Amino acid sequence: MKNILNLSDRHIAILDVEASALEAGSYPIEVGVALVRGPSEPIGVGAKLIRPTKKWLDTGVWSKSSEAVHGMPPDLVKREGKSVDEVCDWLNGLLGTDTIVATDAPRYDQDWLDTLFAAADHEQNFKVLDFQVLTRDFSADQHRHLAYLLRKDAPPHRAAEDALRLASKLMETHWGHPPRESHLPAFSDFGGESK
Repeated sequence: MKNILNLSDRHIAILDVEASALEAGSYPIEVGVALVRGPSEPIGVGAKLIRPTKKWLDTGVWSKSSEAVHGMPPDLVKREGKSVDEVCDWLNGLLGTDTIVATDAPRYDQDWLDTLFAAADHEQNFKVLDFQVLTRDFSADQHRHLAYLLRKDAPPHRAAEDALRLASKLMETHWGHPPRESHLPAFSDFGGESK
């Protein structure tokens, strides 16, 4: 079986979501993507803060301990966040149906994506897989090396940086060299309109 990272016709995206809390009633406040295009291409990196909906603010949970980890106060998210419609359109436009999208916390991240897409009344066009699907063909040495690289580089707990951390360590383990990075386009660059 051909390693999933060597499929020339598919992009790989690492997705990460930061949230208002970790318990029931939490909602997404930031989504980040690191797009792996191949061994010699830079990783495309982008993120969107998500402006909470009125319903989320009225009935959702905000955790001070989560805020201490990700460092985003509610005022920042309300002031600088993009609408749920814009964030969903950006994700669907960027990832489409052909990108292999993986996360290291699929249950949590998919729950927050469900909350996001339901709030926008949009359909999610991409499927989220467990990060381990990208490493299932790794040798024992590659698994150990990836674990070592991730251990020595603590997660920053911001969505784009967390996604980039996983993508870059994955590429370094698989292709043997650290990758470069570049910024992903805004949704307007996919033919949509920014809100």
